Amino acid sequence: MDTNEQQAPSADSHCESQRAVIRLALDEIAAEVGAALRAANLSDEVFLTVPMTGAAVATVATALNPSTDDWLNATAIACRIIGKRLGDVRLRGRPLRCAAANSRVGAAEVTPDETTEL
Repeated sequence: MDTNEQQAPSADSHCESQRAVIRLALDEIAAEVGAALRAANLSDEVFLTVPMTGAAVATVATALNPSTDDWLNATAIACRIIGKRLGDVRLRGRPLRCAAANSRVGAAEVTPDETTEL
């Protein structure tokens, strides 16, 4: 009798798999986000990074101080493009507390939407 049980992948391992996909395509994703931001007349510089732990699959930030509407639009664009790269996963942005010396920074974590099954 085989006593080895196969366990379903955990949410953590699924997030890490998604992060691995994003890391491999980060430059391409950034270029696509940049083009989409320009097409939406959003000129603020946006940075993308991939966290090592936690629930977020990516972090989006800007060193500028865009209006709330512009930042929400930029975050939505990043979520859409990153989600598409992950196989049409629906992502959402949530505010992320951050600070920088000699600069203003806005940031958001990009996480799977609560309705997305992992």
